[in-house]
Amino acid sequence: MWMQAGTTEKCDVYSFSILLFEILARRRNFNEAAPESQQWFPKLAWTKYESGELMEIVESCGSINEKDKETAERMCKVAFWCVQQQPEVRPPMGVVVKMLEGEMDIAQPTNPFHHLMAVPVAANFWTSSENSLNLANSMLAARVSHGSNDEIISERSTNTHQY
Repeated sequence: MWMQAGTTEKCDVYSFSILLFEILARRRNFNEAAPESQQWFPKLAWTKYESGELMEIVESCGSINEKDKETAERMCKVAFWCVQQQPEVRPPMGVVVKMLEGEMDIAQPTNPFHHLMAVPVAANFWTSSENSLNLANSMLAARVSHGSNDEIISERSTNTHQY
């Protein structure tokens, strides 16, 4: 499981988001029989949301009127805020209720799954010893610029050997 914190009120907020997704999709949040890109509904919903196709998911369960579409989009936006990876970014339940009831505007949610979708940045840095040395030197230079000059300068002078 990707959440490593203990049980808190923010876990309830996360769990509530999963419930919202299940209500919207009229299915369990994970469907092992579905194609891989559609197995975990919250991630599928985000992909559809980003591409402006969120209503395709809701409409696939049957025809709905405009008011219900607005409600479904509101529920989905709230669920995206509640399913954020970082617990401190998730709203408290009191705010969740106000957003769902329309008493509070909902800001555009940030991608709650960027950590699952991102390609590792350093993937190609370790392919050659020259790249490794350049990366190490740039990392040391970055540390120097952040205030630990004396310690790093002495490290750098001893680590300039070509291996």
